[in-house]
Amino acid sequence: MDLHLVYIDSSNYYESVEERYAELPSKEVLEWNEQKCMEDTFLTNVGVVTSEGTLVGHAAYVSGPWDPILPAGYAEVSLNVAKEWENEGIGDWMLEEVEQVAHEDDTKALRMVIPEVHAKDIAWAKDRGFETKSHSRSAFLDVTSFDIQAYDALFDRLQTAGIEFTNLAAFQHEEERFWDLWWELTLDVPGMERISRPENDTLITRMKDVDQEGFILAVDGDTWVGLSMIVNENDDTYYNSMTGVARAYRGKGIASALKVKAIEYALAHGASGIRTHNDSTNAPMLAVNEKLGYAQKPGIYEIVKQLPSWSRDE
Repeated sequence: MDLHLVYIDSSNYYESVEERYAELPSKEVLEWNEQKCMEDTFLTNVGVVTSEGTLVGHAAYVSGPWDPILPAGYAEVSLNVAKEWENEGIGDWMLEEVEQVAHEDDTKALRMVIPEVHAKDIAWAKDRGFETKSHSRSAFLDVTSFDIQAYDALFDRLQTAGIEFTNLAAFQHEEERFWDLWWELTLDVPGMERISRPENDTLITRMKDVDQEGFILAVDGDTWVGLSMIVNENDDTYYNSMTGVARAYRGKGIASALKVKAIEYALAHGASGIRTHNDSTNAPMLAVNEKLGYAQKPGIYEIVKQLPSWSRDE
């Protein structure tokens, strides 16, 4: 059966795709990713289709402002082949095309994130020059039985020490200050030292539709000393994306209190569970999660391929 490589997006999807396998993206998925793009984001979708118009493989390449934040010169890549079409060379074909796109985009490295349970996919990528960069542990908390009152003593002790808890919604037009603190704390997260600082305007624009009451703050008088960010992921699941405390205020239980406030926010908005992940070397935050009752789930590998400065046409 003849196979064709095509470039697709939400506007021309049905010109090439009449059917797809369930594990491959729909037009709506491509549209959702396009909505995440900012002015300087470069997103490309490569599809492999049969002569009958069935999508059997898909690759996405993205560089520039994106979530997760990419190091300078890196591009985020995903590759998926329908199970019925594995071992037909489709993945290699798409990777070759993506690497050509990367060369034209002057990208120096490709980054992929693969769940650790997909050992075969990780092995495939490593055979093609990708190397493990980091490993993150995933965790899930069933909040339906979480006892907020069990932490009353912690909050009483912190209040006595002058620590109060609020959120960004209480500080009108202080988003710049929030993202300055976020960056300060981000630099202490294992693996994040490779990241180039995004512009505050970029972060503010990206988060403009996110409920700022979910951006929890710990404050000491006029000083912001910690934060925890929790966002809605789907109907009843929330994602706790970042929790950090300024170095001078660590060891006081503030990180635990911030996470409890994030749980409280999620419960108030009808959540049944919270998902999070942390670098597997971040022992202090992993310990906080464990004490709160987070259950460990299969983790995620970040793998990276450094690219040469030549292309197949040179």
